[in-house]
Amino acid sequence: MKKCLILLTNYYPFHKGEEYLESEIKYLAANFHQIYVISTMVSNDMRQTRTVPDNVIVLPVGIKHSKLGKLKMVVRQYKRIYKDKEKRTMIKQDTKGRLLRKLYCYYFESRSLDVYDQLKNKLKNIDFDQYSSITIYSYWLYVTARVALELRNDFFKDRNLYTFSRAHRYDLYEDVAPLKYLPERDYLLSGLDAVYPCSQDGVDSLSQTYPKYKDKIEVERLGTISSGVVSHTKNDKLYIISCSVVRKVKRLDLLIEALTQLEKEQIPFLWTHIGDGPEFEKIKKLAQKKLDNKNFQFTGFLKNHAVLNWYRENPATVFINLSSSEGVPVAIMEAISMGLPVIATDVGGTREIVDSNLNGYLLKKDCTIQDIVDCFYKFYCMNENDFNEMCNRALKTWSEKSNAEVLYSNFVNKLIEKSSS
Repeated sequence: MKKCLILLTNYYPFHKGEEYLESEIKYLAANFHQIYVISTMVSNDMRQTRTVPDNVIVLPVGIKHSKLGKLKMVVRQYKRIYKDKEKRTMIKQDTKGRLLRKLYCYYFESRSLDVYDQLKNKLKNIDFDQYSSITIYSYWLYVTARVALELRNDFFKDRNLYTFSRAHRYDLYEDVAPLKYLPERDYLLSGLDAVYPCSQDGVDSLSQTYPKYKDKIEVERLGTISSGVVSHTKNDKLYIISCSVVRKVKRLDLLIEALTQLEKEQIPFLWTHIGDGPEFEKIKKLAQKKLDNKNFQFTGFLKNHAVLNWYRENPATVFINLSSSEGVPVAIMEAISMGLPVIATDVGGTREIVDSNLNGYLLKKDCTIQDIVDCFYKFYCMNENDFNEMCNRALKTWSEKSNAEVLYSNFVNKLIEKSSS
């Protein structure tokens, strides 16, 4: 029996981001005869940066990322949406008539339909009748999920398909979204067969807001592969590691303020940040202004294998994440997979893998600089036996909750069962 999977992503396997799929795709490919990966945000100047299994066909469709390109897209789709009475009514009800939300929703619908139009042209020459089952997998509960429903309801309208979406952070938590609103939640939840947030916190949040769909919502965690790397440290100073896209939500400025306090208290440290992003130059300049140059370093963007090599070749005492919003941070999973303790803010599903006084320290979302400094000081004063025990607990947490081999194998088995029923 030939099973087909259509996987809708933002960029993967182009550009960067969605690194967790680099592990998951191997398990999917081993269980589906053919996979079509639809990259929905790829521009003409982007190149494929990651290899995929032999039975994966990559079909990039995307949008023009310039403001003019997006405006033309909305103009192109607006009349079509407005003429559709059902869509117009749905948008009015979804936005409760609020102007800014309505504009946002029209943009969301325009972008989704524009991607779908391009995708439909690419798929029409493929013989889908050869497959015994077709499963549609949206990696985000956002545009990709909206495109997934259009595929199901239009392109495959005569077939019975299993259609589902994962959900992470920006596509899940409305309280941190622009306008504290995410478009078409009710429409997406009613149309999808299942939604799989990557944390129990995400499940609880979505179920509380949309209780009539709670039976469709289950946790399916992301995981990391065992690297065989065990972090090591030296006793001469604190080796502090952070790894993330450099955005405001990551609050690296708050970390720098805490490190400034460490310098004042003459606690020796070396902070390394792995990653780049829109705030990279700003944060780098702030560090240069506030900190002694010998106490920090920025690696810039590193691919996943290079991150693991960095851990293999460099000492590390503690990983830190001060985000104001998270799903379940993959960078923390990677850290604990190497037996590295963690300091992190209690946001999203972070508390599901960071347990205070066991494998690290959990801080309040609105923690103070002194709270952060106090955690660093605990590591600085910790004896070797206590530190090694904390490292062992970190590794145990990863094995029980974040082991990709276990999580993705179980997830794919669920998909096969659902697609066959």
